[in-house]
Amino acid sequence: MSRPGVKLALVGCGGIAGAHVKGYADLWARGCREFEIAACCDVSREAAAARAREIAAFQGREPAVFTEVADLVKAGAAEAADLCTPHHVHHTAGVALLEGGWHVLCEKPLGLTVRASQRLIAAAEKGGRVLATAEQIRRLAGPRACRWAVCEEKMIGDVRFGDVQMIFSGQLDFADPKFKWRGVRLLTGGGMIMDSGAHFADMMLALFGEPERVWCRTDTLDPVEIDGVPVLGRARADVEDTWLAVLTFAGGVRVAWTYCRVQPGANLRSGRYFGSKGVIEALGPTFHPFQGGGQITLADGTVRPREWIEEQYFASLSADEKARLFPYDTRDGFALEVLDFVRAVTAGGRPELDGLDGLRAKALCMACYESSALGREVDYADVLAGRLDAYERPINEHWHIA
Repeated sequence: MSRPGVKLALVGCGGIAGAHVKGYADLWARGCREFEIAACCDVSREAAAARAREIAAFQGREPAVFTEVADLVKAGAAEAADLCTPHHVHHTAGVALLEGGWHVLCEKPLGLTVRASQRLIAAAEKGGRVLATAEQIRRLAGPRACRWAVCEEKMIGDVRFGDVQMIFSGQLDFADPKFKWRGVRLLTGGGMIMDSGAHFADMMLALFGEPERVWCRTDTLDPVEIDGVPVLGRARADVEDTWLAVLTFAGGVRVAWTYCRVQPGANLRSGRYFGSKGVIEALGPTFHPFQGGGQITLADGTVRPREWIEEQYFASLSADEKARLFPYDTRDGFALEVLDFVRAVTAGGRPELDGLDGLRAKALCMACYESSALGREVDYADVLAGRLDAYERPINEHWHIA
């Protein structure tokens, strides 16, 4: 007799939760019945109820609605949670769920700080529960194919260095509720180094392995005032809008990482990785490496387009590998991340990206902040272990993260 589908609760029903719901809907439409979304929880009952109606439209049963994590846990409405709250709630809601005996899939970045991330990992280990990091980019066909081309097939030879730039004029719309909290470091942990940068950091780890040293300088060139900030009310936008970083990996690869969103007249967006035989250019969103695939140019001028790279990659996979990496033949990154979590819960195994993987990506982002705060290059290992906390200490103190 087959096991009933994993009962899930969607915790946090704002913007990113919509992408998760679309992922679940995609799986359901493909015949997947390995899960049931049994509850939706959000401080806004209206938001939770709206997501519940969306879910009922494809699974046929409307999830129960909650406004408090404590009530959700007490009711035993599910066995696992898909945590899609703002960053500053990840560790409080996540630890409460884990200590309540639930498994947790946590949206990136794993925790508000390194220390908050460590608290989540400790709670999962203590309770013997699955803690997974929601990271959809590396699971997509483009990133998987390009990583295969670079790391396994060595199509550009030995990687020498990378250069990634995103310089433009377009401040975040802090009048939009989904961006209000993203402008204040106490709520988000940092700016785009931490936000889109979480995807970038994860892919750098996937491509080049363990980081060794990080040098970075950050600036907030346009510190505007924001009204209606959650929890804080009116606050100044103090996250970085500009940075220059150099990431050095243990294998010797260096990646220059540059960003500014408040530079008049500029519109530079590129990501290129250079090797002894050629260069691979990342297509699509700059800080979501290879989301749109990649294009290789070799020393003799030969161009290997995205379609060719992905065709070669899929031809290299066995039927079992395709079924494991792209179950139900889905290419939706959110569908892939949530199903990976569901299957880890079912099997009692390890998800592709667990809490430690989330912490490692988090620490690479935090190393940039620590370097800027200290005015010097820092060792990644010191940030990962929590030995350097000049930047994150005030955040930990504010939220009483011991």
